[in-house]
Amino acid sequence: MLGLEVDSVDELHSELTNIKVARVETVNSHPNADKLTVCDVSVGKETKRVVCGAPNVKAGMLTVIALPGAVLPGGFRIKEAKLRGEASEGMLCSERELGLGECQAGIMELPPESVPGMDLAEAMQLQDTLIEVDLTPNRPDCASVIGIA
Repeated sequence: MLGLEVDSVDELHSELTNIKVARVETVNSHPNADKLTVCDVSVGKETKRVVCGAPNVKAGMLTVIALPGAVLPGGFRIKEAKLRGEASEGMLCSERELGLGECQAGIMELPPESVPGMDLAEAMQLQDTLIEVDLTPNRPDCASVIGIA
């Protein structure tokens, strides 16, 4: 009779599957579009070609790639596509597209210690669990984290 009722246990950022750390190796102008670039991106041991419209993309930067099969927050499914005649094998993502912030001025830049090919959730230490506890009116002592502990 001294315990608290747990309403739910949810894994945070579990939707960030098939989203990896990537290093932009080369950035070239798109032959058929002024505001797009064609990038060769290293994702661990493999290289992907991605068409990108972000203004801040540059060779050598570490960023985030959503590979084909990934589903971004909001239900946007990533697949291989042709953009103005050039093949794209994924999408370089901004914080807003990943649901990790509001910045959409360009693709997300990761710190230099990030390892290409690593899962984004692991690289940013996003793996966590949310435990929702149901409080009753007779337990005001549990209205804080310290009280529950």
